[in-house]
Amino acid sequence: GAHVVLADLNLEGAQKVADEINARHGDSRAIAVKMDVTSEEQIADAYAVTALTFGGVDIIVNNAGLATSSPFDETSLKEWNLNMNVLGTGYFLVAREAFKLMKQQGIGGSMVFIGSKNAIYAGKNATAYSAAKALEAHLARCIAAEGGEFGIRVNTVLPDAILQGSAIWNGAWRNERAAAYGIEPDQLEEYYRKRTTLLVNIYPADIAEGIAFFASSKAEKTTGCMLTIDGGVPAAFTR
Repeated sequence: GAHVVLADLNLEGAQKVADEINARHGDSRAIAVKMDVTSEEQIADAYAVTALTFGGVDIIVNNAGLATSSPFDETSLKEWNLNMNVLGTGYFLVAREAFKLMKQQGIGGSMVFIGSKNAIYAGKNATAYSAAKALEAHLARCIAAEGGEFGIRVNTVLPDAILQGSAIWNGAWRNERAAAYGIEPDQLEEYYRKRTTLLVNIYPADIAEGIAFFASSKAEKTTGCMLTIDGGVPAAFTR
């Protein structure tokens, strides 16, 4: 098993999950910390708390998320910067601090980035989001290239359309994506299922399996890799 630090802007939500983990797996298995991924100070503090509580960091999952949708010529600079700040700069800052600590520890480590199908597929009316996700994917490969000599592995999971349990899909993003496809919001899940070659929906547990694989010794010789978990969207086949 692992000790878990849940770092999130929503400290209350993170603490709730930590409490659930501790109730199931024993006290002191998980803690929650408040962290804004665009704040160098909060990120450094979160890693310091982690090191003091559990002795170091072996695995990080870079998973800060948001999504916006608009036609390219209606994409504002504010929208563009929001995506780049959280999905680009945020991933960079979190990974950079982890890289420093893992180098100092001298025992390697694993970083798993949560990207998107849109990292390799140009999503309609989602220029800012798709570009930021592409940034994440290549950032991971760049870090992997530098981290190898230190035993630091960096890989990316590329999910698609995880509607279940997602705050992103409960907001405006759902309506905007439905409008982009010319369907009603309540038709979106079935629309996504039918566009996959396997005719399946994607659930949080599916992504967790990919993360667990990359974090484990089963992937100890894998780095700089992208794993699609999207049910098979031909337009997003890696090549």
